[in-house]
Amino acid sequence: MEKRSNQQLGDKGEQEITLSKNRIFSVQEFISFINNQFSSFGEIKVRGEITEVNFHPNGYCFFTIKDSQTEEHSVICYLSRSKLESFSYLLTVGMEIVVSATPLLYKNGRFSLTVNRIEPFGEGALKKAFEALKNKLADKGYFDEARKKALPVFIQTIGLITSENGAAISDFRKNLGEYGLKIYLLDTRVEGNYAEESICSTIKWFNKNKPDIDVLVLIRGGGDLENLKAFNSESVAEAIVLSRIPIITGIGHEKDETIADYVADKSFSTPTAVAAFIKSQRENLINQVEEQADNLVLMTEEIFSSNKKYISDKSEKLINAFDRILEYYSFMLKNIIEKIPGGLNRIFKEYKISEQKFSHLFYCYEKTIYQQIHNLETMIEKSVNLMDKRLNLEKDRVKTIEIVLSSLNPEVILKRGFSIVYKADKKVIKGVGNVKVGETIFIKPYKGEITSLVEEVKD
Repeated sequence: MEKRSNQQLGDKGEQEITLSKNRIFSVQEFISFINNQFSSFGEIKVRGEITEVNFHPNGYCFFTIKDSQTEEHSVICYLSRSKLESFSYLLTVGMEIVVSATPLLYKNGRFSLTVNRIEPFGEGALKKAFEALKNKLADKGYFDEARKKALPVFIQTIGLITSENGAAISDFRKNLGEYGLKIYLLDTRVEGNYAEESICSTIKWFNKNKPDIDVLVLIRGGGDLENLKAFNSESVAEAIVLSRIPIITGIGHEKDETIADYVADKSFSTPTAVAAFIKSQRENLINQVEEQADNLVLMTEEIFSSNKKYISDKSEKLINAFDRILEYYSFMLKNIIEKIPGGLNRIFKEYKISEQKFSHLFYCYEKTIYQQIHNLETMIEKSVNLMDKRLNLEKDRVKTIEIVLSSLNPEVILKRGFSIVYKADKKVIKGVGNVKVGETIFIKPYKGEITSLVEEVKD
């Protein structure tokens, strides 16, 4: 790119050249005049079929496009090193494309288009581009299940990425159910020239401003490859991969497939299917809570039943003991009555003593009954306290899990001053053996990103 800039005749600092009928230009003036005219057009779009591609060792590329209906008209296009990585998968001979570019005339008289963006044109080209990008990202490991982030067990807050005027949002909300979920909607373009940039910006905004959201949901209704081309772009795929928040996609209808679905942490065929998944997850959690509550009730009932049997057994034993006492004293009374003629006074005394003993035993029996009732009430109270304690333990367990999960957040480690160093292929550098002198590396601190050139490697 720098070498190419040296060949340019820029117009900065130059006085604008006016055109008159008898004006005679020098060659330099003519080229400068033409480039001034080009700059007034701004960016233009040109459609053509790729006929030749030349990759330069310095990282940039020249390719030629021609009209698909004729061999007579063609133009050379220049693609800088910074843009080649994003659009290299489209540079295939025979591919029909649309380039967004700035026209330029060099001082040697050569004309070319400086390309800013490349898009496939037509159903056939879109399919070829889809397969090419799919193979490229598969080689980079974007589709690997090991790379994808696990969804939280308990989804409470959702970041919704879609158009607020689309049909997808109504289907999603209708099938989500009323479970107290918090939904943050950021209106996003999902079709058209600005959809790709809009989707990437929304994902980055949620990661920066709402990092505590449980999941991001990217949805839209169905369409053909032209309608869904924003979801088949490398920039959207990278935004999904780099998101710290797990992303669920539901794009199109049953038959539709997109690159975004392949790289998402979880994908479904439709927005309705995404809503049904989140709804079923919440219902499963509710069923588990209800099941645990039923188990607690059963445990409490078992405790009550067990203690009731204990009290019943004790009461039966007391009654049997009382009956035996009555039988014994009845026998004694009979003997005393038989001895009345010989000692009536002694009988009355013995009877008085027996009456007192009987009163005392009855008092003890009554006291025992009241004590057993008190014990039963105490056991009931302990059972209720046990149930409250068990519920509090479950709440503390949930809080502990939240704390552990927060401590595992990579962002917390980065806040303490650590950084992640990786290469252009996004692979993390774990030792000096992974880099070479002259290689470009990237450093990810807590905020921002640093690009660095390796000048020296020490073991």
